[in-house]
Amino acid sequence: MKKWQIILGSLLLVIILAVGGYMLYVHINTKQADNQINRIIEEAGIPENGIIVIEKTKYNQKVLSDEWWTKEITTEKDYENWKKTVKEQQHFFNGDKLTSKNESKLDTKTNCELKYNFAYYKNPDKVYGDYVISGDSVSSDEATRLFAYTIPKNHLPF
Repeated sequence: MKKWQIILGSLLLVIILAVGGYMLYVHINTKQADNQINRIIEEAGIPENGIIVIEKTKYNQKVLSDEWWTKEITTEKDYENWKKTVKEQQHFFNGDKLTSKNESKLDTKTNCELKYNFAYYKNPDKVYGDYVISGDSVSSDEATRLFAYTIPKNHLPF
């Protein structure tokens, strides 16, 4: 073999191993983060069969900063309450009027505007949960009248 082929092959192998190692790292740590988040969801009393996952646990990192993982869910109870409230008030929580054109949004559970956002931070090892209504965080006091479940106070961001 020629010298340049050995160098090129070695370089390619190093790149493949580095990318593969990074992907394995992200996969293993995402699984760990998901387990930590699910533990808090369980502490909140949300039954496993009542969870509607809007966004699976995903890895986040800004360049040269801390790592975190997020997961967004709603529940069957919250979905039913949201659907009922929107029909009664004739408008969505974001202010949009309920019309025949957008009424079909009520049939898709992932459109529910009552969401629980969870974030797992590796350093320090902590999970935070947040109540979100139509994209805006709300206080736990406001959430108690609208949400079906309560995130443990020691896992709230405020």
